[in-house]
Formats: sequence, structure tokens, C-alpha cells
Amino acid sequence: MKWPKQKIVAFCQTGSGGTPSRKKAEYYGGSIPWVKSGELKNDVIIETEEFITEKGLRESSAKLIPKNSILVAMYGATVGKTALLGIEATTNQAICNIQPDPKLAHYKYVQHYLNRSINELLHKRVGGAQPNISQQIIKNIEIPLPPPSEQRRIVEILDQADLLRKLRAEADKKAECILPALFIKMFGDPATNPMGWETGTLGEVVIDLRYGTSERCGSEVHGLPVLRIPNVLSGQVIIDDLKFANLSIAQSKSLLLEKGDILFVRTNGNRNYVGRCAVFDLSGKYLYASYLIRARLNQHQVLPKFLTSIFNSPIGRQSMEAFIRTTAGQSNISQEGLRQIPIIIPPLPRQLDFCRRSEGIERDRSQRRACNDKIEILFNALLHRAFTGDLTAAWRQEHMKELLQEMELQAKALNN
Repeated sequence: MKWPKQKIVAFCQTGSGGTPSRKKAEYYGGSIPWVKSGELKNDVIIETEEFITEKGLRESSAKLIPKNSILVAMYGATVGKTALLGIEATTNQAICNIQPDPKLAHYKYVQHYLNRSINELLHKRVGGAQPNISQQIIKNIEIPLPPPSEQRRIVEILDQADLLRKLRAEADKKAECILPALFIKMFGDPATNPMGWETGTLGEVVIDLRYGTSERCGSEVHGLPVLRIPNVLSGQVIIDDLKFANLSIAQSKSLLLEKGDILFVRTNGNRNYVGRCAVFDLSGKYLYASYLIRARLNQHQVLPKFLTSIFNSPIGRQSMEAFIRTTAGQSNISQEGLRQIPIIIPPLPRQLDFCRRSEGIERDRSQRRACNDKIEILFNALLHRAFTGDLTAAWRQEHMKELLQEMELQAKALNN
């Protein structure tokens, strides 16, 4: 069944907020919650990082927005993200608030549709370095509008499915703590070295540290694949979205990766990405880009998997922080900085035992990711069925009489 589509402006109130002057201390530290766009992460907002005063509210363009309003980030790092207000609050000007008429639309139904349409929203961004979504774009989004009872039924089904996704995500988050916990159990905190292992620096256990190629890369499959920053993720080398470069044999010889090489991210606008690392374990010939550093270890001293487990942990991250520099908005770590990072060097058999145990944990992680991919595919299929009418087709037939009455009232309200 095809429901009539309506623009958001036809059945919702929309608006944006404001930021009280930071120069006036009396505007901040009050009791009125104030939401920033960075706090929008597809969840219900029941608390905020900052509060403003009654005076700050009166003397700025900030406005009180009722509970159950939908918030959409119009620009910034979270552009396109949504959240529901679980409290009465104000927002900054980077957020559009949407308040559906409860007689015409369920607020969660509207939010589910907006989340489904996130890619379409992002395609409509305008601007240069920081593209944004305007309020006008949001107002003109067309949403299929079934009768309110059917909307509620759709929300019930989607909420149940979404809850299962969230529970799975929480379980995955807990599972990510297993490998760091195993490391601490076997070796203790590397920063304090309570087990008294031999210590050294990364520079003392590497055979070679080398920057990658600065040769221009392209998507056309011509030459050799080149690993870049996006290919070093979550402690693994992944081969999504590969680029290629056509280097001479002489040029590529020193840059070919070998199994056991560690790739470090050396520069990025996001400081947290710098130092991210993974062990290269792929078959075939691969190069790596200049934003990465390759570390080739003396594996008679330190095993690659052991070392990356240190550096990808919060503890190892702390030891690396002292050697990361930030200039003109870009953070980076140099070869010399990497060389100076302190490490522990336990006996090789104990490192090998850890690596064997971690292989099972990594296999479980890969299986979880595969399951999560399937869950996302199924949820997206569910969303598609929800907004085309297929999901509630049988339910609709059972409640057709009541729905027809609702549709009449809905049409009159929309035309008034």
C-alpha cells in the first residue's frame, strides 16, 4: 500500500536554537539543559554537558524545546545525526528541532524515517569545507504518513528490533575488553611493569622504520594496491576501498610489505588516530602510503602481535601520547618519536603464548563483525518494509475499519 507523502513542514513545527554569549559568565551554570550538536548520537538525551541560566535563555536566541522533540544536527562533526529529547531543554544553533503534531504523526515514527534517510540528507548538504544541512532542507523532506495507529504499530516493531541491535552492541563492547584483560593478566601494566620484565624502546627492537610512498594513487586497478589510513582499523589491516599505484620495480622494492610488518598511522587531523597500528598478515604484494610508517621488528626479541596489543590498548596509548605533536591542526608522530616509545620485553615463549590465545579472541571478533553486518542488513530491510507498507500489511487488514476513520480525520487536519 502506498501512503500519501507529506513534507515535514505540513505536520511538524521546526526551529533551531542559539548560543548565549560565552563572554557573559552569568549566562552559564544554571539549571536549564543546553544541548550541543556533538551530543546527538541516535539516542535519547536525558542529560547534557552544559546548562544555561534563565537570563541566558531570555537574552539569546536559545529556546525551550519540549520533551519528545526530534533533534537533527545541521552541521559539525555529527551532521545528519538525530536524537530524541527525553527532557525539556534548549539547544545551540547547529541543531534543528522537530515537533510533530501528535494527532498526525508519532515522534518516533518520524525519527526512524529520518535515520533511514540519513544518506539522502547528507547528499543534500551545502557549503564548502564544512557542508551543512539547512532547516529548509529538513522542512521539505517528504515522509509517507500512514494513520497514527499504524505508525504506532510500526514504531513498536522497529523499537524491538533496534533494542536487539543495541543489546548486541553492548555485548560487543564488553567483549572488546577481553584481549586487554588477558594482556594485563599475563604481563601486568607496561607503564609500571609490576612483573619486572626487561624493558627497552621500540627503536631497540626494530630492524627498519620507513615512511610509505607519496606517489599519487587511484581507484583504477593498475599497479600494486596501496594501504592507507582507512585500511588500518581496530588493530587489523582491512582491504576495503583499496587504491593503486604504478611504481617501478626499483621504487617498490623497499616499500613492499612482508607478513609481520606493523603499520602505524603517522599523521591525521584526529589526534586519536595517530599511532593506531596493525600487523600486516596478507598474502600478495602490497605497498603503503606516506601517511603510514612501517616497522619491521627483530622477531627474536618482540613479536608483532604482542607489540600492537600494547600500542592499541589505553595503557600503550598513554605511553605514545608524549611523542605525538600537533601543528596547524594536524597531529603526527615521527619515526624518531616512535623509536623513543618505551616497551616491556617479556621472554619470547610468554609472548608466543599470548599471541596464540589472542588468535582465538580475534576469530571471535571477526565472527561478531560478520554477524553485525548481517544484523544491519536485516534491520535496513525491515526499515524498507516499514515505510513501504509491507511490514504491517496483515495488521492493516485486521484493523482496516478503524484505520479508514483515522485517515479521514488525518486528511481533514492536514488540509486545515
